[in-house]
Amino acid sequence: MMQITEATAVVLCGGKSSRMGFDKALLKIDHQYVVQKTCQNLQKIFAEILLVTDRKDKFPDQIQRQYSIVEDEFYQKGPLGGLVTALHHIKTPYLFLIACDIPNVSLTDIHQLYEQIQDRQVVLFADNYLETLFAFYHQSCLPILEKQLEKGELKIRTAFSKLDVKQVKTPHLILKNINEPNELNEWK
Repeated sequence: MMQITEATAVVLCGGKSSRMGFDKALLKIDHQYVVQKTCQNLQKIFAEILLVTDRKDKFPDQIQRQYSIVEDEFYQKGPLGGLVTALHHIKTPYLFLIACDIPNVSLTDIHQLYEQIQDRQVVLFADNYLETLFAFYHQSCLPILEKQLEKGELKIRTAFSKLDVKQVKTPHLILKNINEPNELNEWK
């Protein structure tokens, strides 16, 4: 599969995980951390992987040695804070944003989005819902997202009216994240 060199894969590993009852960044399926499985999959097409987290030290040494990890600069500001933090740290023009609790990452779906970039600032899947946590974001989004963060408007999609956004329709995307213990049992 073709390498995506113009983007860094960013895995959001923060969050309250209130419905799960424990930190979802430390989810395990078949004795392997989900975040580790996600990163291994992403490494097949991205040269750079960055984890954004509330606390770097929560990860075992193995993950800390394997991946670049930065602590969220905007504590308790949700995915928007993590996205802005990531945009501060990447060296590529784009980043691909994904949550840490999606065990089955489709590289084909990522490539489908990437092929639609054509100098757009944001490219994401949208049918009934905007998949803001499975999307490409350009560095040029940073000033707008920072202003939004300052205002306390924490939904990423709030900025979309000020950005060049491409919504890609797809009938086959099945993005299922894990929010509750019973969903974890289904994945196992």
